[in-house]
Amino acid sequence: MRILVTNDDGWGSVGIQALESVAAEFGEVWTVAPENPVSGISHQMTFERPMSFAKKTTRSYSLDGTPADCVRVGLTQLDIDFDWVFSGINQGANLGSDVNISGTVAAVREASLFQCRGIAFSQHLRQFNAPHDWSKPSELAKRVIPKLFEWEIECRNWFNVNFPDIGKGDPEDVKIVEAELDQNPLPSVYLAAGDGQIVYCGQYKDRARTPGLDADICFQGSVAITLH
Repeated sequence: MRILVTNDDGWGSVGIQALESVAAEFGEVWTVAPENPVSGISHQMTFERPMSFAKKTTRSYSLDGTPADCVRVGLTQLDIDFDWVFSGINQGANLGSDVNISGTVAAVREASLFQCRGIAFSQHLRQFNAPHDWSKPSELAKRVIPKLFEWEIECRNWFNVNFPDIGKGDPEDVKIVEAELDQNPLPSVYLAAGDGQIVYCGQYKDRARTPGLDADICFQGSVAITLH
């Protein structure tokens, strides 16, 4: 099995290192990831300028572009027939309506356009800038991936996986739940920043969520999986 790995937090970030290590237990891994962090960039593509494409290691490259660029370049320029595209592990959840703005998710959506199955992985963080034990989402990913491989999905389909922030909890105790997407938007909170400017101040933890849908499931401590 051949797996292309990417993310939107940038080549060499802690989340992608964790995902590369997990993916290597399931197949041969190649990486094409953004040279710099480009979170929240959605499905933007780069057409208006050249992009630097640098070989970092034997099977790892950085690209001066977006996550969707990375997938398109990886699938079309490496001369490799990939079975899956893995994206993440993102620092922060990508639940519900986040799928419309997430670069992590856009990467696997781009893969689907090339008839390649994909899985986007994200880690919910109760405190975004606090230290996080990345061994926990790694262990959860090892449990989740075999289950998703068993699903007979079409090549145009992809999964969105969100890991809960379990603190000091045991990953073995975490439930894995298939869910529907919560379409509630993020809090629309903007504050004046002077000189006619405004700044977004919404708190992710305060987002509206519908019981039983993916955001609610993840916030309550289970892995939330949605199929697209």
